[in-house]
Amino acid sequence: MSKLTKHLGLTRLANSYVNNLDKFQKLKEVANRNNYPYRVKLLHKRVSEEFDFWDQKKNSSDKKLEDIKKDLIFIESQINVSDFNKERIDLLMSKYGLS
Repeated sequence: MSKLTKHLGLTRLANSYVNNLDKFQKLKEVANRNNYPYRVKLLHKRVSEEFDFWDQKKNSSDKKLEDIKKDLIFIESQINVSDFNKERIDLLMSKYGLS
């Protein structure tokens, strides 16, 4: 019986940690909604991955690759600036499923 009690206690403790981690992640997301340097960092990572993927499939969609390349160039231009193009960043966040 004590092994079962011990197991239940560990399960509750683990569930508590997971719930707290989920809450922390949600709070972090809320805090970063208007943090444009963070958003640019996320976008850069995501668009770079998309570009690499479509670059490997060169023959499949040159138009898609060109579109992603334009987005990547824009995002890289926003990395070290203090005055962000917030509208376009928000649009790209939505486009790439990050908002």
